[in-house]
Amino acid sequence: MKILVISDVHKNFNTLLKIYELEKPEVVLCGGDHSKDGEELSFVFPNSQYYIVSGNCDIFDRKYSDALLFELENFKFFLTHGHNYSVKSWYGEIARKGSKLGVDVVVFGHTHRQLLSQENNLTLFNPGAVINGEYGVIEINQGNINFFHKKIY
Repeated sequence: MKILVISDVHKNFNTLLKIYELEKPEVVLCGGDHSKDGEELSFVFPNSQYYIVSGNCDIFDRKYSDALLFELENFKFFLTHGHNYSVKSWYGEIARKGSKLGVDVVVFGHTHRQLLSQENNLTLFNPGAVINGEYGVIEINQGNINFFHKKIY
């Protein structure tokens, strides 16, 4: 399974389209800050499965919640933008939340910085910001999970 991880698109939809067309994922995780971009992507490419949350710049977005819990291929995920967990200062609060929820992977954005941190059976993954050409890919194959940071330009 190929999972495209995006956050902080900030209306840079053309870059988002290029990223999707390059990766052709089965699943898209959209970590907010213009959640509408994730929704519009789902209209253009409806064959992928989408998980979308709102971010701090999505003040008027009442359609999406600020966090989601779900499972993909027996891995438990917590998806949030991160602004409610002080991620610009430290990762302790969001790591504690992930541990409390019993998830394997916490995906978040907000900082506009790519991050992969693995500790105590918990992975924190930030794809960076699409507005800067950054995104992430998670691949799950035969019970193994791998994380990749990418940049389109």
